[in-house]
Amino acid sequence: MHNILDHCYKLWAWLLANSAPILVFITGFYAILTWRMAKAIARQTRAMIQPVAVLKFHWEKGEKCYPVGYFEIKNLGAHPLLLLDLRLLCHLDAGRRSFTEHYTLWDEHIIPPGESLCPLFDFKSQFEKEKLVWNSSRLSYSLDVVASDLSKQVAFLYRSIPVLAVAKVHNGIPLSVRWRYFLKPFVSRYHRLLYRFQRTKLGE
Repeated sequence: MHNILDHCYKLWAWLLANSAPILVFITGFYAILTWRMAKAIARQTRAMIQPVAVLKFHWEKGEKCYPVGYFEIKNLGAHPLLLLDLRLLCHLDAGRRSFTEHYTLWDEHIIPPGESLCPLFDFKSQFEKEKLVWNSSRLSYSLDVVASDLSKQVAFLYRSIPVLAVAKVHNGIPLSVRWRYFLKPFVSRYHRLLYRFQRTKLGE
């Protein structure tokens, strides 16, 4: 019994003499636990507010890949969805010729939960303008939609290629879209200054 008490006393004396390293160890242990808890909460929050969308194509006359129709972006999530970029490409003859529709009108448009946005497209007029022969069997489409939550903290790129029945989702905002939003204020100021200059020149 005396030996046990002696060992306990020595252990207590060692703990008192080496309290600093122990405190550092305990502090580090709690810091790691706190970091892991914060990371788990952040992941849970991102999962709660992340946009959930589905893309569908609707062609005129019910003919698949017809050059006239509309596509549907439906918000399947429980929170509003913010559109950041919409880009539709029409490919002719396996991509030998392509046409692009960039729907900047819908930049930062909000789609409430359960609601849909259905932009129209019409590539037939472009084919006729350039005197190209089109056939629905020679056409394919690819639709890119960048969407985020209202705070723009959680964003995804949705890509649909209906001919191949391909639907992909990529995390984050593409660099080209980030760059476009970075330049957007400068472009707006440039156009305002150009408009004022033209008005001043016409007044003279």
